Amino acid sequence: MKRGDPNGPFLATARGEFASRRPLWIMRQAGRYLPEYREVRAKMSFLELCKSPVAAADVTMQPLRRFDLDAAILFTDLMTPAEAMGVGLRYDPGPVLDRTVDSLEAVESMIVPDPERDISSMLETASLVRDELDEQKALIGFVGAPFTFACYLVEGRGSKHWDKVRRLMHGEPEVFDRLLTRITDCLEPLVPALVRSGCDAIQTFDSWAGVLSTEDYATRCAPHTDRLLRAAKDAGAVAIDFVNGVSQHLPTMHEAPADVLAVDWRLPMREIRARTDRVVQGNLDPTALFCDEAELRRKVAAICEAAGDRHIFNLGHGILPQVDPRAVEVVVEEVHR
Repeated sequence: MKRGDPNGPFLATARGEFASRRPLWIMRQAGRYLPEYREVRAKMSFLELCKSPVAAADVTMQPLRRFDLDAAILFTDLMTPAEAMGVGLRYDPGPVLDRTVDSLEAVESMIVPDPERDISSMLETASLVRDELDEQKALIGFVGAPFTFACYLVEGRGSKHWDKVRRLMHGEPEVFDRLLTRITDCLEPLVPALVRSGCDAIQTFDSWAGVLSTEDYATRCAPHTDRLLRAAKDAGAVAIDFVNGVSQHLPTMHEAPADVLAVDWRLPMREIRARTDRVVQGNLDPTALFCDEAELRRKVAAICEAAGDRHIFNLGHGILPQVDPRAVEVVVEEVHR
């Protein structure tokens, strides 16, 4: 399998080594802000696109054709493995599950997938992208962190506060703990399968960890994410731990078996750097892309200066559909200045 050059900007920086330039990529960089992506989506649903390796590989490469980014991230969704786990899934526009998983019986009924058999379209997409991708560019695969995955399974769809899953955590701790263990059992085999298919790095997405207290995250949730991060490293890939809600969780993240700590925008980069010497990724506020050009350049430069060399530039969460692609050009120019 073709691999990314370990001395390329992204992989070198992720491992704490010297890089020729500061690398950057953008969470959700293949998405609705690009007109070419909207053209594809006009012809097929989101789930159809995720299941179509040729189309998904093309969409993955779209932002790399426009911008001088240092990594591609596989086009899929953190919940797409749910179907292979025996839970029906549709998108409206976010994930909607056909049943909730909030009892021991429902947890035990979840199937542990064979990635090569049950999630093969994702793996084929990774192989196609890696074949096309320049060796100086890394390919990032990803999985949902078990807590965030559980949020959707318990609630059935998106939520503002994720009250139901937190009630389960406190009111039925045995069910909650068993659910996170089962999710981790289901996702862990996918991690090395993605690496074998060409992914140079694996990022765990804990998009909703910000609703958790420091103690609950550290004792109940982070240990399951750590299993997935270790699986990535054991497979020879860079492991990236993204937590949306870094303000209260940075001490726990600092102890994670990850190469890179990916952080949101809520803490200034200077404070993050003062609290950890690990390689960090982030942390421009996604809405800063709506600033005028001079202010956007100032914000980007300030993050780079505060972060130092052990830094991969990114947003603190996914890019918004309303962003003008020119704003991304400005960010790329400023980071690579």
